[in-house]
Amino acid sequence: MYIYHISDIHYQPSDVEGANKLKHIISAINGNATRPDLVVITGDLVWKEHQEYYAGCFDILSTLSAPYVVISGNHDRSADLISALWQYVPSHPQPAYNLAKLNYVEDNFPVRIIGLDSFKHNVGGGELTAKDFAWLRHALEDNSECKPVVILVHQYTLPTGSGFFDAHQASWYKEFNQIVSEHADTVKLVLCGHLHNSVSSLIGGIVPIISGFSTNWGEDVLEPNKTEPNRDTLRPLAYLIHRIEGGKVSSYTVTVR
Repeated sequence: MYIYHISDIHYQPSDVEGANKLKHIISAINGNATRPDLVVITGDLVWKEHQEYYAGCFDILSTLSAPYVVISGNHDRSADLISALWQYVPSHPQPAYNLAKLNYVEDNFPVRIIGLDSFKHNVGGGELTAKDFAWLRHALEDNSECKPVVILVHQYTLPTGSGFFDAHQASWYKEFNQIVSEHADTVKLVLCGHLHNSVSSLIGGIVPIISGFSTNWGEDVLEPNKTEPNRDTLRPLAYLIHRIEGGKVSSYTVTVR
């Protein structure tokens, strides 16, 4: 299975350059000789919780030639994103147990996709609650076919080396990482966003966690004294391809010219 991975669109109508970058990346994805089975978008579809921006964002995303799924980022108010999906992408997986949170399982592929909604208003590090963790455990354990699992969550749950992003480390990261480690027999990959760059590591020394490139602007991650975000709009555009076969994962960076 080939999963294409983009993130952090931050769509807003006034940002013509950002919209054009997204269109350019989608054109590159659609033209790739290796066809995606699924495209995942790991949060921050719009800028600063503006519900009215989703129409323009999904209008561009509708040009993807492959099915896609999304999760909430810290700029995506969950209820607004869910409402927009009902309107613009009715085929998208629906919330599993709480209509106000975009937690879902997509099980129509050789790989089980679990989407987690970590949105919390004005909290960059987000939040997962005890109910979210109980549901996640059930979604992982209710897997009689022992399918490989890919988890989507917006925040990168390990230290990054960035003073700015590591200041957003949240208390729920520890429990999330523990659950992933306990299910390393089936969880093969954790995909996230938030960093506007691609960073990878291993949860529990076993399960890869990889952040996707922003379609809009990059960030300098390895700056331990960094206290504010700095937009690198000159960074070349890129997306990731994750190939999963026989429970083995290979990830590729594809630059877009």
